[in-house]
Amino acid sequence: MLAACPTTTITILIRKLYSLSTSALSNRNFAIYFAGTLIVLHGLWIYRLTISWMAWELTNSVFLVGVVSFCQFSPGIILGPIFGAAADRYDLVKMAMFIHFGMMSISLTLAVITGFDKLSIEVLAGFALLQGVMGGAYTPTRLSLITQLVPRKLFASATGYLAIAFNLSRFVGPGLAGLIISILGAAWAFGLFACLVIPAIISLLIVDLLPRSPRVIENSNILGDLRDGLKYALNHPVIRWLLILVGTNGILARGVLELLPAITDIIFEGGSAEFAIFTSAAGAGAIIASIAVTQSKDTGHLLRLAPMAALGSSILLFILGMTSTYWIGVFVVAGLGGCCTLCGISVQALLQLEVEDEYRGRVLGLWGVFAIGATATGGFIMGGVARATSISITSVGASILLSVFALLLGATLVQSQNKRSQA
Repeated sequence: MLAACPTTTITILIRKLYSLSTSALSNRNFAIYFAGTLIVLHGLWIYRLTISWMAWELTNSVFLVGVVSFCQFSPGIILGPIFGAAADRYDLVKMAMFIHFGMMSISLTLAVITGFDKLSIEVLAGFALLQGVMGGAYTPTRLSLITQLVPRKLFASATGYLAIAFNLSRFVGPGLAGLIISILGAAWAFGLFACLVIPAIISLLIVDLLPRSPRVIENSNILGDLRDGLKYALNHPVIRWLLILVGTNGILARGVLELLPAITDIIFEGGSAEFAIFTSAAGAGAIIASIAVTQSKDTGHLLRLAPMAALGSSILLFILGMTSTYWIGVFVVAGLGGCCTLCGISVQALLQLEVEDEYRGRVLGLWGVFAIGATATGGFIMGGVARATSISITSVGASILLSVFALLLGATLVQSQNKRSQA
C-alpha cells in the first residue's frame, strides 16, 4: 500500500501535466491573448446592457428598446461575411487594433455625452449602431487570430477557451453592469468599457505571432472576396453541412430559448426571480459546454459531438414541452444552454480545422451569420408558432424537427468525412 501511493501520485501528476501540455492555455501567446479578450468581452457586455437600460430610461418604450437592440446586433448579422472577407485580406493584428481603438473612442464619447446629460434616443441608437459595426468586425477577427497564436493541434482547445471567455462574460457582465449603473451611473459604465479595452490592446502588442500563410489576392475588391468565400463554403463537402447544422440548431433550439421570459411565466408560473435563475442556469450550461470543447483533440470526435449536441437539445426540448415542474425546468434549461453552445462551438472548432487559411475569416463570418442570425430568426419564428398554438406544442414540435435534422446531418457529416479519408 505504501509503495503504491507514490506511484499513484506520479500517475496523477503525469496526467495533469499531459492535460496542460495539450491545452491552448499552456501556450504563452494564447494565454496573453485570452486574458485580454476575457477582460474586453466583460466590458462589451457591460456596454451592451447599459445601452439597453438607457434606451428604456429615455423612452419607457419596449419597441424603441428593441430598435436599439437591433442596432447593436444587426451589423454583425448583415455584414458578418464582409467583415470576414476583410479579415482574410488585411493584417489581423492591425485590424484588431483599429477595432479596439474604435470601440474605445465610441464608448468614451458616449460616456461624455451621457455625463453632460445630452443623451437622446436618436444619439443612443446611432452609437449603438457604430458599436454594432465594431462588434461585428471583432468576431471574425478575434477568431481568425487563433491561427497566428497556436499550432493547428491546439485550434479546438483555443476555440473552446474563447467560447469560455464569451459565455463567462455573458454570465457575469450583466450583473456588473447593473451594479455599476446603480452605484455610479451609466456614464461611468460607458467609461469603464473604454478602460477595459486597454488590456486587449496591450495583449496584441506583446504576443509573438506565428507567420501567416501568404495569400494571392485575385480580386480587387471585398465583394469579389465575399463571392469567392461563399462559393468555397457551399462547395466544401463538410463546411456546408456544418453551417446548416448550426443554423438548424439556432432556429429550433436557441429559438425556443429566446422565449425564456414567456416560458418562465406561462409554463412555470414564475416571476423575475425565477427568470433570473433560468437565465443563470442556461449561462452555466454554456460555460460547462465550452470547457468540454477545450478537451477535444481531433476532428472525428468533434464531428460526432456537434450533431449529438443537437440531438441532446431535441430531447431536452421535448422534456421542456412536457413538464411544468420548476426544478426540472431549471435543469432542462441548463442542459439546453449547454447543448446549444456545445453544438455551436464544436462547429466553430471544426471550421477552424477544416477551412484553408485564405478563406478562414470569411467562413468564420458565415458562422456568425448562421449562429447569431439563426437565433434571432428562430426567436421570431418560434414566437409566432407559440402565439398560434402554445409554448409546449412549439417546444415538442421543434424537438421532433431537430431530432430528424440532427440525425440526417450527423450521418451526412460522418459519411463525407469517411469518403475523404478513403480518397
